Amino acid sequence: MKTNNYNIEKIIDGLRNKGYTNFVNPEELMYVKGKLHKDEYNIYELYPESNAVILYKKELPDIRLLKINSKVELRHQEIMGTIFSLGLKEDAFGDIIKYRGVFYLFVLPTLVDYLKYNLTSIRGNNIVIEEVNLELSNNFKIEYIEKEYIVSSLRIDNIVSTITNDSRNNVLEKFKNKEIILNYDIDVKPTRTVHDGDIFSIRRYGKYKYNGIKKETKKGGYIIEVLMYK
Repeated sequence: MKTNNYNIEKIIDGLRNKGYTNFVNPEELMYVKGKLHKDEYNIYELYPESNAVILYKKELPDIRLLKINSKVELRHQEIMGTIFSLGLKEDAFGDIIKYRGVFYLFVLPTLVDYLKYNLTSIRGNNIVIEEVNLELSNNFKIEYIEKEYIVSSLRIDNIVSTITNDSRNNVLEKFKNKEIILNYDIDVKPTRTVHDGDIFSIRRYGKYKYNGIKKETKKGGYIIEVLMYK
């Protein structure tokens, strides 16, 4: 979902009227910080370096942690895609994180029963949603595999093509089919330039964080570092 003034005003209204927000992504947080005084809110991280946060005035809202039980190995982007297919918006749930081989999902209380009864399969495989103690998240941390790629430009289509080793036409088809998600935007344009800290997913390939340019090549390209979520 693209960040726009409506989204930002909705977040600010929620903070002022309820005393807390739904889940806020990094781009939204940046805009909200630009519109509010730092004394008007507190920031709650779900765990160190969590992608989503919640803003609150005095009392933090009740946050629930769901465990996604599956007999087959799942991928982050498959879980996120299935949740979006249920009609949920990105502010309805927080990070999806893998811990000791199992994925967990942060939500507000209103979604617990809904997901238990509706999120029952991913990629055709049956799953069971189980609520667990939020204190478990104290052990969470993001785990990455560091990868380096040589690219001719910092356009997202070029980076995706390099990672997947696929042709430009096939990569453009992935964008058309909404198989590429950049900072939770499923309508990302292939010509979009990536910036340090951008997070993107490629269906069937995984979730990544762009970590910047390591070195320029003699031919005018770049050696970039990309962190792949485990």
